[in-house]
Amino acid sequence: MKNGRTERALFVSWIGLWINVVLTSFKFVAGFAGNSAAMVADAVHSLSDFATDIVAVIGFKVTGRPVDRSHDYGHGKFETLTTVIVGVTLLAVAAGIFYSDGKRVLLVLQGEIIPRPGMIALIAASLSIAIKEWLYFYTRKAAIQLSSDALMAKAWDHRSDALSSVGTLLGIGGAIFLGPKARILDPVAALIVAGVIVRVALPITISSLSELLEESLTPEQEEEILGAILGVPGVEGAHHLRTRRIGANVAVEVHILVHRDLRISDAHDIATVTEDAVRVIHGEESFISVHVEPRAEEIPDSIPFDDGHNGRENGPSHHERDPGRKA
Repeated sequence: MKNGRTERALFVSWIGLWINVVLTSFKFVAGFAGNSAAMVADAVHSLSDFATDIVAVIGFKVTGRPVDRSHDYGHGKFETLTTVIVGVTLLAVAAGIFYSDGKRVLLVLQGEIIPRPGMIALIAASLSIAIKEWLYFYTRKAAIQLSSDALMAKAWDHRSDALSSVGTLLGIGGAIFLGPKARILDPVAALIVAGVIVRVALPITISSLSELLEESLTPEQEEEILGAILGVPGVEGAHHLRTRRIGANVAVEVHILVHRDLRISDAHDIATVTEDAVRVIHGEESFISVHVEPRAEEIPDSIPFDDGHNGRENGPSHHERDPGRKA
């Protein structure tokens, strides 16, 4: 059964998909009818958006599935994989623009005249900018509300198409109104747009790949988690903290130390409160595993509180509270 987050993400993705179907079709018609190579290239860019929309819809359908016997931590990684696919597609589109429009710039510099496009191509570029900018803000708002990297990648995918259309608009407009020599504006602007696409897509792709490779949360986030854990009454220390992301959620594993004379039921209650303290930070859908250990009888007066990464080469880090220090 789909949850509200998945339903909203799917709804937003479907809107983007159908708009891309109509817009891409119109761009191809305008490109061929208006004798505009730039508009045909812009239509190909929009076609890549359509492809990533399909990937996003499939990804969210899988992500929305609940925990099952084969996926104890849910299906959140499918959203991360979707984000990687979208990011890689954006990088591939940028590479294609660099190649094709770089060749066009060289041809113009060598004296070749680019054909004069028709007004229908200019109209298509203008409509594309307006529609894609609206889609960018609409999808970005949903991505922030749902904490979805996949939707944020799609939002920037829409904006990259709008920026590409800006270059197309400048090139077509220059070709129509400024004469043959100004037609080089089209491929030059397209190269600038390709640079913008790379600047947006590269961090998204790297971040998602890091998540797929089980990268831990940032040191600041781990410090916040440890602070919350050590602030729970009855928790006298913490170690073996391990963290990772699973789509929009996080998974946290930690060992806590409690007084060795506590009853099992009391220690269990402390572990439950500890789980709740972490969920306050990262949400109710977080996967929290707390292992309870009795604190040793002999404890040094002070044990340094490290950042969660010291000594990881030689084993897990160890975190304990100074007996005289407040939680």
